[in-house]
Amino acid sequence: MHSWTELRSLFARKFFHVIFVALLAAPLFVEVPAELYIAVLTLVGGFVYSIQVRQPLVWEEFRQNFFRSLEEAFTRLEQLLPLDKPLLRSQYQAAVRQLEELMLAAERDYEKRHGYLGILMGAVGFLVAVAIFGKAHLLASVVSMVVYDAVSAVVGTLLHGWRIAGKLTLWGTGAGALSNMLALVAVGYPASSALLITAFVVLADALSPEDNLTIPPAAAAASYLSGLL
Repeated sequence: MHSWTELRSLFARKFFHVIFVALLAAPLFVEVPAELYIAVLTLVGGFVYSIQVRQPLVWEEFRQNFFRSLEEAFTRLEQLLPLDKPLLRSQYQAAVRQLEELMLAAERDYEKRHGYLGILMGAVGFLVAVAIFGKAHLLASVVSMVVYDAVSAVVGTLLHGWRIAGKLTLWGTGAGALSNMLALVAVGYPASSALLITAFVVLADALSPEDNLTIPPAAAAASYLSGLL
């Protein structure tokens, strides 16, 4: 059995994971150059990561100041507008504290010591996928990173099951793969393409120590190949 703290940490990580992937998926919905857009996000991720690794005290001070500024924002708003609602103030402050606690819960031990490597590697993975295979195959990467990654992690953690390929569990991988195929079909991929993409994704997950880096290009590669078959 997993403790509530462990499960809360898992769901917090996947919550921010989905937000991160949604940010990278913007070129699917907005007319922006996909490669340039993701390259800029990768640069930002690299900049943040370098500060975390080389100047951890600066990063910690920045984070504290960020949440302090969120709380102070309400005070400045009260000065501009005639707000006399103590309940609203307490609710806002509670929401800011919950956001901070959620971010702390999402951090894994190695991330607390060495920075948000997963975010940087995810941005690099998407950049590689778009640079090699183009924006047309970005959707496969987005779906796989959201659906397969999240479902396999949650189900694998909750149900355990036999281990396959070292870090993967049978139940988690099976649930993630099935969900991923259904999601790909739902967004318009033929069943055969969905199967090929998911197979590439599972293989990338099994063989790589950092799935955020390998799943996006693997899904895009399979999407590209499925168009040739």
